[in-house]
Amino acid sequence: MEIRAYHQNDFPKMAALFVKNFKGLRSSIPILPDLMEDPQRIVGMLNNLPGIVAYEGDQAVGYLGWWLVDDFRGTGRKGAYCPEWGHGVVDAKLYRTLYRAAAEQWAKAGCEVHAISLLANDQAAREIWFWNGFGLTGVDAIRPITPLEIAAPEGITIRPAALADVEGWVALEIEHSRHYTLPPVSMVAHETEDADDFTAFISQPNNTIWLALDDDTPIGFIRFEHNSFGAAAIVNAPDKIAITGAYVLSRYRGRRVSGAILDAALRHYATKGFSRCSVDFEAFNPEAAVFWPKYFDVVCLSVIRVPERVI
Repeated sequence: MEIRAYHQNDFPKMAALFVKNFKGLRSSIPILPDLMEDPQRIVGMLNNLPGIVAYEGDQAVGYLGWWLVDDFRGTGRKGAYCPEWGHGVVDAKLYRTLYRAAAEQWAKAGCEVHAISLLANDQAAREIWFWNGFGLTGVDAIRPITPLEIAAPEGITIRPAALADVEGWVALEIEHSRHYTLPPVSMVAHETEDADDFTAFISQPNNTIWLALDDDTPIGFIRFEHNSFGAAAIVNAPDKIAITGAYVLSRYRGRRVSGAILDAALRHYATKGFSRCSVDFEAFNPEAAVFWPKYFDVVCLSVIRVPERVI
């Protein structure tokens, strides 16, 4: 087997590997957009992704491409990240060989984090990466824009946020940001959004923040936007709306508040011509891990390894 840096003339064979795997996932989750079934689309994306390819004779049997990220997930660590379309193999066992070669390059580049996103239906690949020391971190999921038939709890009002709601939403956002820093989530603190961020966000076409209110006090929200940075490429399409934030105060959980917000928002976006809704979340966030898979199909799993020693 020959393993070397890939070049443009390798891209069609590499793209065919990914497309075959993606079609398998989409056959079981047809709400996924079909855009990533186009090999030429994958070829174009590979132009901006360095990596390696494995050949047996004249057959490309696997490839692995990655970006180097200086501040991976805000941790200050340099990382190597392989997107879900940035790899493919004819046999999952080949990932061991590809990872060995890639890890040498990542170590020389000073990477302290190794990460890859996997198609959720590829159990064999998940097993191989698990045995290579990787653990689940991020999850991408999708669903059709269809209602859930979940009514708001008694005394709770659901509606889109308006400019007048800024003070109440900022108070919620402070609690939302704090939630991620506490055990067991224990993420790096991110900058809390403020009134200016709120105003700029809801001023954009198709962006909404849906609120749950007890009397006039916001007690939960779900945020929707047309374009979502950081989501898996396989969920993206012009007719997709993305969930990019959600939080309900702890004392209101267990009353189906989140479900009622989601139901109202889905009904709204159905009238706007959207066909699908995506969400991405951390697997180690207990509330998210329980809630989202109830209503969404998981399509992509992102796994991470932090080597104990970096050369």
